Amino acid sequence: MSDLLHHLFTTSEKTERIQVAEAVYRHDHGHPSALDVFLACTLPLAEKAARRRAHKVFIYPSDWQLELMYDGAVAAAIAVFQCNFAVETGSDAFRRYLLRALALGAVRSYFKREENDGIRAVADLAALPIHIKAHNNQAEQDIIARELLDQVTGFPNLRPDVCATLLCIRALGPDEALKEHAFTASGDPDRWKRERGRRPILNPNAIAQAMGTDRSTVHRNLREARIILRSAFNADGKLFLSH
Repeated sequence: MSDLLHHLFTTSEKTERIQVAEAVYRHDHGHPSALDVFLACTLPLAEKAARRRAHKVFIYPSDWQLELMYDGAVAAAIAVFQCNFAVETGSDAFRRYLLRALALGAVRSYFKREENDGIRAVADLAALPIHIKAHNNQAEQDIIARELLDQVTGFPNLRPDVCATLLCIRALGPDEALKEHAFTASGDPDRWKRERGRRPILNPNAIAQAMGTDRSTVHRNLREARIILRSAFNADGKLFLSH
């Protein structure tokens, strides 16, 4: 088997490679070495297809462009074997099906790559609305949130009681320190509308219990913290919602 694979990959002609690949694809798909034989036949074809397409598109393609297109053609060859679609019979049907898949895979790999997915160019970044500037990188958002939380809870211009309240909220975490809005059905015919997009709120009872104080003290400390922190971190209202 090793000698056969070496022959197919290095010295076999294009016609023979396609014939062997078709025989494996149609009649021996379940053999343990079927994929190895299929790829030994198709990878040289994938390289030629990628190189041919790259020179048509770019005339003088870079090594990176050639590699990217070759990667797409290889992925297409593997997908052809794994999908195992029924190809019509005929002397030329499988050859056309395979070569078309390799060519399309090479082109799609370059023009549908996703390293810049969702990014668009703008003339003036400062002129963008705030909601457009926001990004969806969850890891980066988590890092920013942690850094902001460190600055807020350690802000030096807060009274010790206020700072202790914020540190208690941080220690409790969102599972303990937050609660859902408690809307009542009576006297509120638009209740279902108010449920849309609602956000959790702080739970003063849980915070007061954890601090060993009362609810009114917690409310007073939170009110003082909001006023000071809003002026220090969100004076223009662009960083986060002020309420």
